[in-house]
Amino acid sequence: MDRKNRSSNFELMRIFAMLLIITYHYALFSNFRHSSGTLSFNRLLYQSMLLDGKTGVNLFVMVSGYFLIRSKGIRSSKVLQLWGQCFFWIMGIWLVFHKKIGGFGGMVQDSFEGKLFFLSSGVQWFISTYMVMYLLSPYFNGMLLSLSRTRFRRMLVMTGIFWCLIPTIGWIPGMIVTDFEGSDLAFFLFLYCLGAYLRLYHEEPRRKAAFWFLCAAGIWAVCMAIITAVDIWGIKAMGKLKLLDYLFNNQNHVLILLLSLFLFMGFKELNIGSNRIINLISSLTFGIYLIHDNWQIRRYVWNNIVRANTMQESPWFLLFSAGIILAIFCICGVLELIRQQTAEKLWMRVAEPLSERIDCLIDRLIP
Repeated sequence: MDRKNRSSNFELMRIFAMLLIITYHYALFSNFRHSSGTLSFNRLLYQSMLLDGKTGVNLFVMVSGYFLIRSKGIRSSKVLQLWGQCFFWIMGIWLVFHKKIGGFGGMVQDSFEGKLFFLSSGVQWFISTYMVMYLLSPYFNGMLLSLSRTRFRRMLVMTGIFWCLIPTIGWIPGMIVTDFEGSDLAFFLFLYCLGAYLRLYHEEPRRKAAFWFLCAAGIWAVCMAIITAVDIWGIKAMGKLKLLDYLFNNQNHVLILLLSLFLFMGFKELNIGSNRIINLISSLTFGIYLIHDNWQIRRYVWNNIVRANTMQESPWFLLFSAGIILAIFCICGVLELIRQQTAEKLWMRVAEPLSERIDCLIDRLIP
């Protein structure tokens, strides 16, 4: 189904997820230095922002599994389209900012070859992991569709225990010590399977969207209660306990996984029909990610342009933060829309016939 005409509930979720990711990067890279001896509203607001990023990533991956489980195979044109989009912004941003961020340096990703082969240069972790997951999706689909509902569910529970529950327990001081939690790709595939399971076996609505959003709010409240308790404990310890700003900074933390799942179910059951504006904005979200989180400029943007840390003790911190996050979303969205209407159309004139040749070559070399 064309994105312009599809139901807008998941498109709205993509927009929401990208706002969460921008919020997280705003908090992560703005060099906030809140006092560790006091418990202020602004500090708790900052810590709540650090809950957002991994939740947004989880939502993006789960929705991929939800839609791709029914696909027949990967499209070379789609892979080339994604590659062209990534390369455009990597090189475009460098050309605009290279005088401020320096030339091609000694690191692999700073060389021209590192930018050309960005998928293996180690800096665009989400793009690289997502692309590999997409390439593996048709083979995963075959395996998943061959499972019964019971075996599928048991597989999810088993992998969830090893990749979510045990690592979560391992982060608690004095509990078990483990580094067995898979990798980004392994966890992406787990989220892919979770989204696929919801598509295959939970298509019929069982509860209203409000119920799932209320569950998500409950999980968020639990996370904030834990953060607040740790803050208070740290203050009473008079600096002997390091405050845990990044307590929920792992996307495979059980509470973050539950928060992501409940939000996903809420948007899944949201009945808003098809809205062209929402669908258009949703189509810009990946480009918004590529622009605002480009490794070449993100610290420069947050620290030299936005300079949000100068407002960290201000009573206007909440409104200022909301305004900056929305501004970043809108500015990057406009830039991505311009790219879609210009450079992408030119690139796809090359990519479409090239993808047909690639498909024929693969069929010939790997029959």
